[in-house]
Amino acid sequence: MRESLRGYALGILSLAEKEGKRDLVADEVRAFSRILASQEMLAEIISDPSIPARKRQAISKELLSDKVDTLVLHLLETFIGTENPRSVVETISGLAQILAGDDGMVLDGGFATSSRADGFSEALLESLEGSPELEQVEEEIFRFARIVEANPRIRRTLSGVGSQSEQRSGLASSLLSGKCHPICLEIILFCCSTDRIRDIVEVLDSIALRAAGIRDRKIAKVHSATELTQQQVEQIAAALEMAIGSKVEVRISIDPSLIGGAVAVVGDTVFDGSVRNRIEQLRVRLGLPATVKSRERI
Repeated sequence: MRESLRGYALGILSLAEKEGKRDLVADEVRAFSRILASQEMLAEIISDPSIPARKRQAISKELLSDKVDTLVLHLLETFIGTENPRSVVETISGLAQILAGDDGMVLDGGFATSSRADGFSEALLESLEGSPELEQVEEEIFRFARIVEANPRIRRTLSGVGSQSEQRSGLASSLLSGKCHPICLEIILFCCSTDRIRDIVEVLDSIALRAAGIRDRKIAKVHSATELTQQQVEQIAAALEMAIGSKVEVRISIDPSLIGGAVAVVGDTVFDGSVRNRIEQLRVRLGLPATVKSRERI
């Protein structure tokens, strides 16, 4: 089972516990796994790679709607739609073990733990879909990532360099408890509780992007030399939306080294309208060596 799906299952399990449905969810997934073991035709259908994922999801939804809890329905749809079809029956059997608490939870390095954190956060973020709380959680995760990014010692500690799970969770709790949405805190604590993660800032930024994606938005990380007015933020957002053809969420951080102007990063695209960049362009025109890489202007 891929670590992202394992994390997703743990996220659904967390939601089930909050609703007092842990045993119900585990029992219903176990029952579906037994059905797959006994119904060869059904197992062949959901594991047939020639059938598009959406079609296999639709078949499972038609069979299970009104028969299982909505958390179970959503969980099975996700597994059937995203797992390798040839492995999906075995994976659902493993899913039943995870929900029953029988899984060994073996991890294999930072990429595995990062993928698990991504899956866990996706399940919790999807539970807020359509709610204004989703934007709040996205903003809080992004802001916490910037705080950690600005403090190398905290960044190393929360990434698992020379620290234990209890230390990381304790540090995150001390920084966030009572200051953010409960789901924001739960996601960050989960990230910190795993074995050494690649880089906590990269993981948190990935989760914030996922939250924006659920809201059909992209995140624009805008580094400005000075504080921006709301009108300036709106103007930047409008310019970026026109440039990339998608709605954006503008997240501002201050970087005095830019001297003036701003740098916006949307995914892999960089729009550099800083005074520092203009100075670099002038240096190149004068035949002087550049000190930073020239970037596309905003």
